[in-house]
Amino acid sequence: MRRTVVLTALVALALPVQAARAKSDDQRPFRRGTILPSVALGGSFSRNYGGSLLVGAGASYFVVGGLAVGLHLRNVSTFYSQAYKESVGPTLFAQIPTNEFSLTPSLLWVIYRGERVAPYVSFGLGPVFLNKKRGVLGQWTIGPGVMIRLGGLAWLDLGVGISMRFTNDRCQRAYTFVEGDYSYYPDYACSFTWGFRGGIVFGIGGRRQAQPPSRPSPPPSYESQPASSYPPPQSYPPPAQPVPSASPPPATTPPVGTPPETPPTPASPPPAPVESPSPANPPAPSTPPPTTAPTETSPVPPPGENLPVPPPA
Repeated sequence: MRRTVVLTALVALALPVQAARAKSDDQRPFRRGTILPSVALGGSFSRNYGGSLLVGAGASYFVVGGLAVGLHLRNVSTFYSQAYKESVGPTLFAQIPTNEFSLTPSLLWVIYRGERVAPYVSFGLGPVFLNKKRGVLGQWTIGPGVMIRLGGLAWLDLGVGISMRFTNDRCQRAYTFVEGDYSYYPDYACSFTWGFRGGIVFGIGGRRQAQPPSRPSPPPSYESQPASSYPPPQSYPPPAQPVPSASPPPATTPPVGTPPETPPTPASPPPAPVESPSPANPPAPSTPPPTTAPTETSPVPPPGENLPVPPPA
C-alpha cells in the first residue's frame, strides 16, 4: 500500500532582524546581513494510518542580497490509529519508529526581491534520526514558494515542500519489520512526500532604517582642579626706580597758531569800457533835461511855488 503524506504548515513565523553593523548592498528586502529566524508548526493526517505533528525552528542568514544559508531543526511525532496497530500486531508495531528528528542545513534563494511579490526557492540536505534503534537516514528537500506583501511589514508565505529519503536500500532496511517468517514494509516510508506550506512572515528589520544625521560631539567640559593642586602664591619684586637721563631735555617749540579766518573779499566788477565820443555816439549829458519847459500858454508860477509835474508817459 502507498500513502502520500501531506504536511500542512498551520503557523510559520519568520522575524527578519538586521545583523549588527552588517553592510547593506541596497535598500530592497532580504538584503545582505539580514537574519531570518523561523518557527514552524504543522501536521499530517491519513484516514487509514493516523496523523503526525511537526514542530520546527531555524534561522537563515543572507550572505548576499537574496541568497541565504541556514540551519533548520524539525521533529515529527507520528500517532497511529488503533485500527492500524491491530492490523500489524504488537510485535511489528513495536519496531515501527514513531519519532523522527532531522537536522537540515538549507539554502534560500529569493529569485525576485520585489516590494510586493518575492518568489523564492529553498533547498535542504541533512540527516534524519529515527527512534526505536532504526538508524540514521539522509533526506533532501526542495520548496518553491512566493511571499506576498499584505501591508506594512507583513508577508504571506505560500509554497510547496517536496522531500525524499536516501539511500533507498538503507531506507528499506530501516522500515522493514520482521516477525518470524513474516516481514512488513510500509512502501510510503521511502517514497516522495510533498505538502503545502503556508504562513505569515514579518519583515521586521528587512529594510535598512534611515540613519539620523550625525551631530558634532559637544566640547569637553572644564573641571576646575582643587585648590590644593595649585602652587602657593609668590610675592613679586618691587618695581625699579627710574634713573634720570644725563642728556638735556629736548627744546620745546611753540605751537604754530592757526591764522584767523577772514571773510572772503568780494570780487570787484570789471570796469566798463570807455567809448570815445563820435557824431553817432554823442556823450551823455551830465544833467538830465527838464521834464517840461515853460511855454507861452503855460502860466508862470509865482516865486516860491512848484510847478506841477505831469505823470510819466
